[in-house]
Amino acid sequence: MSLRLVSSRPVSVHGAARSRLLWSAGTLSSQQQRAFTLLSGVSQPQHPKHRQLLNNYTAIIGSRSMGIHTSVASRSPWPTGPVDTNATIAVETRADPTLPGQTLTLFQKVKGFISFYKGGLKELVSNIKAASKIKDRLAAGSPVSRDELQIHRRTPADKLRLVPFGFLVVVIPELIPLTIFLFPGVCPSTCVTYGQVAKMAAKSDATRMSLHARAVARIEGLGLAPAAFADAKSLADMAQDGRGGIFDVDSLVRDDLQLVCRFLGLGKIGLVNSEAQLRARLTAHLEYIRTDDQLLLAEQAVDCLGLTELYRACQERAIPSSGRSGEQLRASLRAWTEMTRDLPVLPIVWSRLALFNQPI
Repeated sequence: MSLRLVSSRPVSVHGAARSRLLWSAGTLSSQQQRAFTLLSGVSQPQHPKHRQLLNNYTAIIGSRSMGIHTSVASRSPWPTGPVDTNATIAVETRADPTLPGQTLTLFQKVKGFISFYKGGLKELVSNIKAASKIKDRLAAGSPVSRDELQIHRRTPADKLRLVPFGFLVVVIPELIPLTIFLFPGVCPSTCVTYGQVAKMAAKSDATRMSLHARAVARIEGLGLAPAAFADAKSLADMAQDGRGGIFDVDSLVRDDLQLVCRFLGLGKIGLVNSEAQLRARLTAHLEYIRTDDQLLLAEQAVDCLGLTELYRACQERAIPSSGRSGEQLRASLRAWTEMTRDLPVLPIVWSRLALFNQPI
């Protein structure tokens, strides 16, 4: 459930629930509490943001026992500083049949997939309308929320997938799961299920594990100790001194550029990519991560990301996700964002290359 709440503000709910929600305390049954834990990855909602999420969850789904996929889009943008308490958030609830802890018949799964994909297409259409306005505001230097940043980043590629995927939904919806299994790139980000994200994370983590061995050999070849990358102060000193020439994008040789780009999952890296292309691609991704980290910190959003969005955020930073619980992923992402307060992103990426399976 990718629901993120920034303040105790009124919420406008569209789709399955259209009533206006107020932030009042709610009581969940044991079944609902288990569902909330499975959806959010939070076992004990002690954090104030968890309580907001819990209250909203109660108001939205009531006694539903099926997983909920929630998309949040800001209707009134707010800065990363003071929050406008009169702003509203549009919340659309969609059931995700791949969330863990569900017992569904084949018919329920097929019906759930069709409903999920149709809802995803509606969300994509809304995102396309919002993307142009967000682009104009970014060009004007106006602040945006993290949700809006994600819409701005994902929608251009999603637009290219809209027509072929929309055709599948309308004409042969029963074959969509098989089609996505064979051709995962055809699916827009708004239609990606938790199950797909988890499978892609497992595949990416396996690739990164092999790159980790290469990185350790490279680091040791430069006369550096991989263990030193675990300490933030030591890492900061190495980055400041420019040791080995690996902590600055402009200083990276081609082999290091390819290694870091592959580790971060920046598309297919081949011989046809020039150093300039690799450098530009890496620079753009590192700048995006820096901006995203600042928004996560400013909005205190790490504790409120749902499992699907949590997996995505960790994978964008090459944080291992396969086999980790929601709470473990949340702790890793929180530690990452805290490190970027004082360090550039590239040295932290090298720390992950050196210590891939160790906690941040």
